[in-house]
Amino acid sequence: MKNPCDLPIVESALAYARAGWPVFPLQGKVPFKHSQGYKDATTNEQTLQQWWVRHPTANIGLATGAVSGVIVVDIDPRHNGHLSIKELERRYGVLPLTRTCRTAHKGLHRFYQHPRDNKTYPNAVALDGLRGIDVRGDGGYVVLPPSQLYGRLFYQWGRLDLPIAPTPVWLLNLLQTVREQSGQTPQTVRFASSPGEKWLQEALSKAREGNRNSVGFWLACQLRDDQISEAEARSILLTYANLAPSGKEPYTSKEAIASVRSAYSRPPRESAKVRRAF
Repeated sequence: MKNPCDLPIVESALAYARAGWPVFPLQGKVPFKHSQGYKDATTNEQTLQQWWVRHPTANIGLATGAVSGVIVVDIDPRHNGHLSIKELERRYGVLPLTRTCRTAHKGLHRFYQHPRDNKTYPNAVALDGLRGIDVRGDGGYVVLPPSQLYGRLFYQWGRLDLPIAPTPVWLLNLLQTVREQSGQTPQTVRFASSPGEKWLQEALSKAREGNRNSVGFWLACQLRDDQISEAEARSILLTYANLAPSGKEPYTSKEAIASVRSAYSRPPRESAKVRRAF
């Protein structure tokens, strides 16, 4: 496969599809409104071309799991992922060398082969209790290069000549344990594990056509008070802007970023978690 990073974004999507990876368009890191996200992923070139005509600057999402044949270990340095991966390997064994992508926030996506053995290997957050180590498996997705955030943060492949290694048996067993513990919990709930994601879910439950801007500012304040970085808050507010209920007038990403700037220009209050305890 030619390096997709050397191609225009739509040609990159088509290159992945020709390699057998089902992909779909993303607005930033999240699916477009009124889409079905990873469930829409396809290798059909005509469909992909139509999507990117409609959304010419869309990022590329890859549906993970058996459908694409990959399981992705997501190492997020913002949550001490580089330390957590060392602890995970100390407990179970070294993860094999494999094809790797550097994420927009300087994390790593390590790609491993899904065994396609008719078993389900689900998504996991804070794998084995370790923050900063998530897994995207069946029912999940990752962002692919050359996608970018804010026009300046890029997803980039490492060595494309490295083959995708088999998933270690111990990791597959861990994911089976996650499946037993999570049961039928919806993905949106399973992924609301960090404080920022929990505030996002609460904001979305409050948002209505007439209050989207005020709820967005409220969300930015909660993130600031819980000492979440301004960069991460911007990402969360952009997700909120994409998922908040639509109305006659759109709630724009510009308004979302303005809420973050306004909230972070003021000193934080006592932690939101502490305020809630009283």
